[in-house]
Amino acid sequence: MQQPLRPGPGAVTARLREALDTADCRSLADVLHPYVCWNPSDASGNGCHTRSHVLSRCARLHALGLWARIEETFTYPAAVVLGLRIHGTVPPADPQNVAYHVFDVADGLVTRITCYADRAQALDAAFPGAVAEGLGR
Repeated sequence: MQQPLRPGPGAVTARLREALDTADCRSLADVLHPYVCWNPSDASGNGCHTRSHVLSRCARLHALGLWARIEETFTYPAAVVLGLRIHGTVPPADPQNVAYHVFDVADGLVTRITCYADRAQALDAAFPGAVAEGLGR
């Protein structure tokens, strides 16, 4: 029996945008790998290591009143980068800053999420050489 084709990075980008625009993390379930890893930006080691853990963390953040607005989107063959401005009344909300989240994509599923404070670092992590070659502009 043939496996159905998974969506490409463009479809993953659209699903990420939809989930953030509607504040519905559950809609991400079908694009997250079962063992997706979400690395915290502070390198504290308190990341998520499964789909259910990522979804429950998203739900907790929304329950705290945090929400994100997409400032920039970059879609590469194996990754999606979202520049997110986080709003709310509790940390990590800081509407003055944009955090860049890199969503590594393999076979149509997000396998890893990593946050960067620096745009160039995020773009280079998503597509090595993108910044040097001017692809991230």
